[in-house]
Amino acid sequence: MAERIYLQHVETHETTAVATGFSWPACLLGPFWAVMRRLWLIALLMLAVDILITVIGLAGVTADLASFVLSIAFAAYCGVNGNKWHREALERKGFVAL
Repeated sequence: MAERIYLQHVETHETTAVATGFSWPACLLGPFWAVMRRLWLIALLMLAVDILITVIGLAGVTADLASFVLSIAFAAYCGVNGNKWHREALERKGFVAL
C-alpha cells in the first residue's frame, strides 16, 4: 500500500491525506482525474496534450503508431507526477505537511 502525506490547513485545521508514488487514477483517467482534484490548469493542459496526440494520430499509419507511443508515455508521465501535482496544489491553498 502506498504511503500517504498528511496535510493540514493553517487556518481551518482541515486535514487531508495525499498518496505518494504512482497515481493510477491520474494515469488512466487523465484530465477527468485532474478535474476531480480541482486542478483546473493541469486538467486543461492534459486535455490539450491529449488532443494534440490525437491529431498526430490522424496523419497516417506511421503517425498512428507514434501517437500510440506518445499516448502511453504521457499517461505514464501523468501517473508519476499526479500525486505531486495534487500535493503542491494543496500547499498553494495553505496546507502544510504534518
